Amino acid sequence: MAHQQQEVKRDINELIPKYLLGYRDRFEKGKAEWFPPARTYDHTIDLKLDFMPRNCKLYPLSPAEQAEQDKFLEENLRKGYIHKSKSPMASPFFFVAKKEKGALQPTQDYRELNKGTVKNAYPLLLISELDKLKGATMFTKLDL
Repeated sequence: MAHQQQEVKRDINELIPKYLLGYRDRFEKGKAEWFPPARTYDHTIDLKLDFMPRNCKLYPLSPAEQAEQDKFLEENLRKGYIHKSKSPMASPFFFVAKKEKGALQPTQDYRELNKGTVKNAYPLLLISELDKLKGATMFTKLDL
């Protein structure tokens, strides 16, 4: 006899670690309505000098997926989560089904773009080094 998996609804307080409960509103989808303003030190992706942008194959979207894409773009542009790209190349956009029935996860295929990016040349910190920062509330660039 096949074991049927039962979906258990848990209270959000059970899902969030106790030390993060003071920030629980950050986990609520409806609360995140804006993004911090861009700063001069925000993340950039540098391309190799000899990189030639490629035309990537687009994934066909169903009419329902196209409507969902339009909604996603409009909402996230309005919130400032995304902005119009200055990239010389576009990457394919598609959806992956989420565990929630009928929910779609927007996804982009950056494999071709990643081939042309300059890789960061600095080492990542060891977990033991990151552990030393536990409890700190202020950081400098030297810490990170």
